[in-house]
Amino acid sequence: MYRWDGGFIMVAPESFDDGVKWYQEVLGWECVDKITTWVGRKGFMKLPRSGMVTIKSFEGEYEHLQVSENEGNTKLVFVTYDLENTLNYLRNKQVNATEISLLPNGQRYCDIYAFHDTKLTIVEEDRKDDNNEYPASGIIGFGSVNTIIHVEDPKASAEWYVKNLGFEVVDLNIEEGYAHMRTEDAYDRNALDEQFWDYIWLIKGSNRPAEKPNDNHARTYFDIRPAVFFEEYNKLIRNGIKPSEIAGDPINGWGGFHIYDPDNNRINIWSYK
Repeated sequence: MYRWDGGFIMVAPESFDDGVKWYQEVLGWECVDKITTWVGRKGFMKLPRSGMVTIKSFEGEYEHLQVSENEGNTKLVFVTYDLENTLNYLRNKQVNATEISLLPNGQRYCDIYAFHDTKLTIVEEDRKDDNNEYPASGIIGFGSVNTIIHVEDPKASAEWYVKNLGFEVVDLNIEEGYAHMRTEDAYDRNALDEQFWDYIWLIKGSNRPAEKPNDNHARTYFDIRPAVFFEEYNKLIRNGIKPSEIAGDPINGWGGFHIYDPDNNRINIWSYK
């Protein structure tokens, strides 16, 4: 099983420090560390409620870490408890947003144009018993929706994700045009030896299939462990999928690559000690 594990928000090399500063000052996220690695610079951002996301520079010669001019349809999702308040706050910070849409379960979501117009997807969820104080942006972390992927045929796409990545189908509705899927959370399984489910929506929409190569600057990543990295990489090839070259060193440090689903949606995969 490929487990959901957060992601990278990619920035230009010359804008790395400014990008980290923007996410601190505008969204209220905390940078707990900045490091330079052989695959470029990373800034580790602790999200206010839960989770960690990495600001990553486009650096190095690997195809996997290069910028693409074509935008894809795979969305890394963050949570707010009050979408209207978040959008009002962001407008005052000169941050634009798309129109609000509805997920099949009724949750509201939209994209915002963050640092250097990077699209971040924001989903509203119920606050329930959470009485903690959060930054004014209200974008507090990861939540009940982890990834949204636009597809042409949710049933066929769901079968592809089950076969190749080990996801599980929670609900499939052909008439309404969606598949609701889940996979384990990588941190809970790898660090805590516990099972916690993360959720992916495959949605039939008006978005045209992306053209290769494509990329979103806010990248969803799925994790496989170093012990099975090359086995899984070769299994994808046997299944007729052409992975990118491997960036970095998945056995001794960090390594990553990407593949494309049948709709040319880019799926990023990493592994690290």
